[in-house]
Amino acid sequence: IGSFNLRKNERPVRDEMGGDKLMRNDGDVFTNVSEEAGIYSSVIGFGLGITIGDANKDGWEDIFISNDFFERDYLYLNNQDGTFSEDLVDQMPSISGASMGADIADIDNDGHNEIFVTEMLPSDYERLKTVTTFESWDRYQYNVNNGYHHQFTRNFLHYNNQNNTYSDISRFSGVQASDWSWGALFFDMDNDGSKDLFIANGIYKDLTNQDYLQYISNDVVIKSIISGDSVNYKKLIDIIPSNPVPNHVYQNKGDLIFEDFAKSGLQTPSFSNGSAYGDLDNDGDLDLVVNNVNMPSFVYENLTDSKNQNNYLKLNLKGEGKNSLAIGAVIELNAGDQKWYYEHQPTRGFQSSMDPRPNIGLGSAETVNLKITWPSGKVTTQDNLLTNQTLDFSEAEGQATDTKKIQASGKKFKELENVTGISHTENRFIDFNRELLNYHMLSTQGPCVSFGDLDSDGKPDIITPGAKGNPTRILKATGQSFQEIPQGDLLQKLKDAEHVQCELFDADGDGDLDAYLASGGSELTKFSELLYDKVILNDGTGHFSASSQKLPNDQKISTGAVDHVDFDGDGDLDLFVGERTKVGEYGALGSGYLLENDGKGNFEDVTLKICSELDKIGMITDGKFADLDGDGDADLIVVGEFMDISIFENQDGKFARASSQNGLNGWWNIVETIDIENDGDLDLIIGNHGLNSRFKASEEHPIKMYFSDFDKNGFPEGVVTQNREDGKDYPYALRHNLTKRMPSLAKKFSDFESFKVATIQDIFSEEQLSQTTVTQATELRSIILINEGNFTFTRKALPTSVQLSPMYAIEVADINGDGFMDFFMGGNLYGVQPEMGRYDASYGHVLINDGTGSFSDMARDYGFSVKGEIRDFVIDGSMLHVFRNNDSVISFEIPAPDDM
Repeated sequence: IGSFNLRKNERPVRDEMGGDKLMRNDGDVFTNVSEEAGIYSSVIGFGLGITIGDANKDGWEDIFISNDFFERDYLYLNNQDGTFSEDLVDQMPSISGASMGADIADIDNDGHNEIFVTEMLPSDYERLKTVTTFESWDRYQYNVNNGYHHQFTRNFLHYNNQNNTYSDISRFSGVQASDWSWGALFFDMDNDGSKDLFIANGIYKDLTNQDYLQYISNDVVIKSIISGDSVNYKKLIDIIPSNPVPNHVYQNKGDLIFEDFAKSGLQTPSFSNGSAYGDLDNDGDLDLVVNNVNMPSFVYENLTDSKNQNNYLKLNLKGEGKNSLAIGAVIELNAGDQKWYYEHQPTRGFQSSMDPRPNIGLGSAETVNLKITWPSGKVTTQDNLLTNQTLDFSEAEGQATDTKKIQASGKKFKELENVTGISHTENRFIDFNRELLNYHMLSTQGPCVSFGDLDSDGKPDIITPGAKGNPTRILKATGQSFQEIPQGDLLQKLKDAEHVQCELFDADGDGDLDAYLASGGSELTKFSELLYDKVILNDGTGHFSASSQKLPNDQKISTGAVDHVDFDGDGDLDLFVGERTKVGEYGALGSGYLLENDGKGNFEDVTLKICSELDKIGMITDGKFADLDGDGDADLIVVGEFMDISIFENQDGKFARASSQNGLNGWWNIVETIDIENDGDLDLIIGNHGLNSRFKASEEHPIKMYFSDFDKNGFPEGVVTQNREDGKDYPYALRHNLTKRMPSLAKKFSDFESFKVATIQDIFSEEQLSQTTVTQATELRSIILINEGNFTFTRKALPTSVQLSPMYAIEVADINGDGFMDFFMGGNLYGVQPEMGRYDASYGHVLINDGTGSFSDMARDYGFSVKGEIRDFVIDGSMLHVFRNNDSVISFEIPAPDDM
């Protein structure tokens, strides 16, 4: 396996002695049709799982193959002519690494199949610390560049977005980690109408035990195992630890959440791989058989029929011709608003086959309507069937239909072809080489664009901040497209700055729009002159010249936020500037700055005079001026990473903290104002990290950051911890990462076994901890805060779909024309350490306001879908421009309200 070394272009090379094969049944012989059918058959295709199901809801069976080792998985879409098109990369933005078993099923009863794939990430904290290692960023990028896609060490639950895209929700759903997993099966264990999940686990020898690998790398040990040309394999294998682990049962709780069901009775530690379900005692619930290695198999009786009152329907399907079991039939049931969808494919999981009689849990439904679509395309329907019985159906008695293909619904948002001609190019910089213990890149969180009439022609123009090495661009509107306005060498001189934001405002009071260019990111050193922000002044025609001021003051900072308002009531526009991070010191507390304008575009830092609480407030990501109390002046909202939502009241030009939302310390990325209920006051939309990651936080169990120069070498560290059930803080970092950053710890924890239970108090001394800055996060959901007056707010979480990725962009508008303000939202972050895996589950959101403080995500219904890292939105008349990191701008024609 290692001899292939992730080489390029191995996938198309056919291996007649191995590789995957599609064998067509020609009656009395099976014919290899792999090549003409479009099936990869290479030596690198270590397919452990083959799962059949309709992935794109066109009525034809598709194929998903989960590949072990370094080869990516395959998703073959049926072309309906005996051939297939492999389309995984276009539909799944990331996948499991060493994929094992897989299953396909509809987990939320919406009639569309999800795909679950197992991997080897331990769920147990102590095993994670002793048997796991992750790829470095460089290795991960090497794999991607060689065509192996974005692979990560964890189970994946690919949620079907119903538009030929999938989103991995495994971390949100709670099924991302189940140890060395093999077969996975979706089936309704308790007949409540929702499919649950069983995962068979175990490897007889812990091949990845880090202490074992460290031990056998010792020269003395190597010599004892290798003698001349011979290797003592028995000795090599015998010393590998052997630890049976429990299988996992996850109960489907609805709303895409699965709960580890510890009381299921299925958690005997074992070395399991294959499993199969079936109603062995014909009592209407599904029993389970599990295959084990070097131990007897398990046969589990399901006691659902004696413990609850849920109902079921069992079917005996008789197919026509040689497909006597009607494999491939589709069963749809409904009872009132409830719906169930089931595809009859007995072979699934890991090398296993199920009871060929579909047994469908129906919860409390006493009668159901049934539709069977047979493999031939015939249809059988029956209404008002009583539940809790077994029924026989024959394909021969089905009714013929005209076509098997299901027509896709039309789109409402129309994507426009390359309207703007604008794209963003990110420079190649690896934050983790400088900040090893940071999990998220700070250098890829742009661009945040500005939109306004720069040349006084009545048409809105655009300024797009540039990443380091790529100059900021000033673009004039020409019809629907944009044309560069030459700026001499102004922007070329600044091209090596990382411009993260541009704020348009009239700085010098001459009636045109000037710009504040904010420099940030993490590429520069803390001594670089390019960290100073710049005000560039407009001559009224869209041509700019730079002010000589170094902003926000004489300190060099990495800026994360800018906003403007006349906060002192003297008729000119002042500024708020927020510090994102101390360069090279992730975790240090940054400051907010209030800059007073003298009316001519010269700014003075008056922070300590009018709002000293902004000093060292935190790692600021956004700040907004808004009149939250309706008194006619602008208050200030500041949010950030490991920060609360800080609201400062404007009291005659000075700011005092009016509200600090208790329990709302988060990893906030953006804040925007909106009047949700049309009651005349301003509410808040706040984008957060979301719930679809390995990071989990609550008031009872916060995520913390311990920041200090622990080893006194002049380079401080930020150690992120999780608070576990015992109330103690444990580092997320694995031993080798922590000791690489702080080598002295290698002596204290000489092996992985001793490190696996180490708390932050075990790792560092009381004296070291007394010198740390500790911040925390307790809320990771994106939310709205409804203004109840007097700086009090009611918190509401945004819909589940929004919680599946970090949110970075918000644009407020009355999208459907009903008089209530709605908003677009977008995010994703790809610059994430491989051990956490990138955040790519969002395709943009259209949040429609019902007028009562609740929002529904209508993106799927409106046909709105955007791939990539969304960083900003701009509405230009009836067009919506979507700005993405390191990608082109996508534009949509917003449908008229009557068309929605």
